[in-house]
Amino acid sequence: MDINKTETLKRIISEGSSYQSLFFNHPDAIYVMDIHGNYIDANPSVERISGYTLDDLIRMNQREICPPDSENSRKQYIKEVLAGRSVSNPITFYHKDGSLKQAEVTYVPITEEKEVVGIYGIAKDVTDILEVQRELKEAQEKYQVLADHAQDLITTCATDGELLYVSPSVYTLLGYKPEEVIGNSFKDYCYSGDYPDPMDLSKIGNGCKMRVLHKKGHYIWMETLAKPVAGESGKSVQIVSISRDITQHKDADRRLRESRQRYRSLFEHNPAAVYSLNLEGKYSAVNSKLVQMLDIPRNKLIGQSFLSNLDKCEVQHGKHYFDMVKQGEPQYYETRVVNSSGRKIEVSVTNVPIIVDKEMVGVYGIVSDITERKEYTERIQELSKQHELILNTVTEGIFGLDADGITMFMNPAAASMFGYEAKEFIGKNSHPIIHHTRADGSHLPQEECPIHMTVLDGQIRSIKEDVFWRKDGSSFLVQYQVTPIIEQGQIQGAVVVFNDVTGEREIVRAKETAELAAQAKSEFLSMVSHEIRTPMNGIVGMTELLIGTDLSEEQREYAEIIRDSGDALLNILNDILDFSKLESGKMALAYEPFALRKMLEQVAELFKPRADEKHLEIRYRLNPSIPEFMVGDAIRIRQILVNLVGNALKFTDQGSIEVAVDIIKGRKPEDSVLDFAVQDTGIGIPADKLDQLFQSFSQLHPVINRKYGGTGLGLVISKRLVEIMGGSISVESIEGEGSTFRFAVPAASVDASAEQTASQFHHDRTRQSDKVAMRILVAEDHPVNRKILREYLEKLGYHADVCTNGVEAIDAISQNAYDIVLMDIHMPVMDGLKATDLLRRLIPQDRIPPIIAVTGNAKREDKEACLEMGMRDFISKPVMLSELKRVLQQWGPRDEPQLAPN
Repeated sequence: MDINKTETLKRIISEGSSYQSLFFNHPDAIYVMDIHGNYIDANPSVERISGYTLDDLIRMNQREICPPDSENSRKQYIKEVLAGRSVSNPITFYHKDGSLKQAEVTYVPITEEKEVVGIYGIAKDVTDILEVQRELKEAQEKYQVLADHAQDLITTCATDGELLYVSPSVYTLLGYKPEEVIGNSFKDYCYSGDYPDPMDLSKIGNGCKMRVLHKKGHYIWMETLAKPVAGESGKSVQIVSISRDITQHKDADRRLRESRQRYRSLFEHNPAAVYSLNLEGKYSAVNSKLVQMLDIPRNKLIGQSFLSNLDKCEVQHGKHYFDMVKQGEPQYYETRVVNSSGRKIEVSVTNVPIIVDKEMVGVYGIVSDITERKEYTERIQELSKQHELILNTVTEGIFGLDADGITMFMNPAAASMFGYEAKEFIGKNSHPIIHHTRADGSHLPQEECPIHMTVLDGQIRSIKEDVFWRKDGSSFLVQYQVTPIIEQGQIQGAVVVFNDVTGEREIVRAKETAELAAQAKSEFLSMVSHEIRTPMNGIVGMTELLIGTDLSEEQREYAEIIRDSGDALLNILNDILDFSKLESGKMALAYEPFALRKMLEQVAELFKPRADEKHLEIRYRLNPSIPEFMVGDAIRIRQILVNLVGNALKFTDQGSIEVAVDIIKGRKPEDSVLDFAVQDTGIGIPADKLDQLFQSFSQLHPVINRKYGGTGLGLVISKRLVEIMGGSISVESIEGEGSTFRFAVPAASVDASAEQTASQFHHDRTRQSDKVAMRILVAEDHPVNRKILREYLEKLGYHADVCTNGVEAIDAISQNAYDIVLMDIHMPVMDGLKATDLLRRLIPQDRIPPIIAVTGNAKREDKEACLEMGMRDFISKPVMLSELKRVLQQWGPRDEPQLAPN
């Protein structure tokens, strides 16, 4: 059957002249194969493309013609053709010369009465085409890499300006990402009037300068070159452009113009003498500084030889240097000139050639007076001789490294700290010797070493704490600075200056220990204050109650002595606590409106009983221009006044005590200063003792100490309080006649609206409710303190319920409507602060009565904590009757008065 098919195939081939003409003249290789893929016939182009004749093909094995992969593909193609389908695919074959070729092959079935009897093969040599395509692809890839990494902006746009491609550099240059601008018109980003037509732009050979909008809103000057290229398949024309940022060039042009405009001013007003010479050495231009130096008018200098101004012994040198600069070599030298008065002036000279269009036309010169510098030269040379001595005697360790980290020099202090002889160190890499390990024992790579980094990048580095290692293997803490050695812009090495700070760290630790001790002392004093104030409350309170009973004269005298002693002890305790807070820097200030006149009235009222006992008069006087309300720390100002008035009262037996207040108004209300003066007619202070007044625990005389008592802290506390408020304090005194203490503190004036607000605030806080029936709850765990509070309240005409802890207080307040609660802070089961906080959470706000803290803590922050927790006010222990009365008046009910029993 196959033989018949082959014969039929040969017959078909031999028939038809038109077929024969096409077969033999077609430029592509055409060949005929039987159904087994054996060659039957081939046209001349087969030999031209493959190098094989028909006889070669008939004789050769297919494996000799095609590589294995291609042969397998060919067999598969033949199977498809035998099934009646045409196939077109690329194939690889060996040329007769041994080279590997590529062909595009089409297999067509040859049929006779619908039966496939053979196969036409048509092959086109595409080796060169594929090579061209490969080269084109490589070129495109290279172009894309170039475009993607170019610093200039590369774009492709259509003739209408639509951006088709934008290189990534658009982000660096203009702040846009490529995808933000692709598809937009190039015109959208050009300054109005700068935008050219894309085709016109491509015709401008030397490029176009235009302003392009940056994403941040400003414009960038860019120079753009463009060229038209064919688009895909040559169907359209595209414009490829390259744009470069020339903003700096534009700025440079502007600066150049400005430079030219400034040149004359720079020439004329230069602090050095400046001139230009023609090629004969005569002045063609001089500035006023040269005129001044030589003391010769400008018009006489112009046209005169510069040699005429030189000292005679310097003329030959001057000629030599001028000849050298005329040869185009700048000259720097020192010489001596003589002015019109004959004064010799040492100068340094810089001569540079003036070249225009590659032709020398003159010499430019700068002359500086170095007479003083020359006088210093000998001193400097002498100091230079001492340089090594200084380096060898400084206490800081110093060593220098070259650019490779090799030690060039080391002073004795450094060698001593490292435990090396300098000669052991010099010439070696410093890092593995002294800086190889961190403080924790881990290895320190050289690339992470600050010293090595400075040698590389030239940056100064200051290291507060690090570890260096000694020769014996021990380490020590150091603080050091690394400074680069730079010469002519090149890093030549570095200098390291270091100190052993091990001892300093010990000092820091000692300081921290001292601070902890100071804090412990403060906490101890606070605890002692609380513990002392509780029994003091019993002593002072019960004494006060005792004095109010029917006593004999002798008993009353004893009771009053106890009361006075208790007051004195309380004052001492307050002084010590205030002094401790001032010493530790924990004395806080609180600024708020206060009524100055009211404050003075209270101070005078406080001391009136003692003044009456001594038959003394206490007066106060205010400057009428002082506003009713001022802003300042009223508590501290009052404390200072109490200290000073108390001192005056203590040391005055006859006469009077006067408090005078004046105001110094600033430009602004907040710049005002209150000036206080406390004057007495007491014993006065000796002139040689005045400097001891404000010293801690200081008494002027043992006799005074025994007679008047006290800690000696009152004036110290007053002085420090004044100073932390930004004021000052002083004293004037005449022994036997009296003393005047003055202090001035800043205090802001309050305007009318603020005065009204402060006045309203004062009247919320000063309710007059004497003898109004009140329900009072006393929450106090200490039995003595409970008794004192109840007795005091009874003396004032009130009855009180009592409880002993915070839980009982909450229960009582929940079940009863109290007008005021006196709440101790420190109680068992639940303290007063927690009880107040729970009340605020459990009971509606309008049902919570005013809660007054009763505390043995005198610290201001403790009192502020009470107010922050919701308490309205506080009373310090020992509780004073007058203070209790104030609280009841201030926070009692506003109902119509219902007189309580007397």
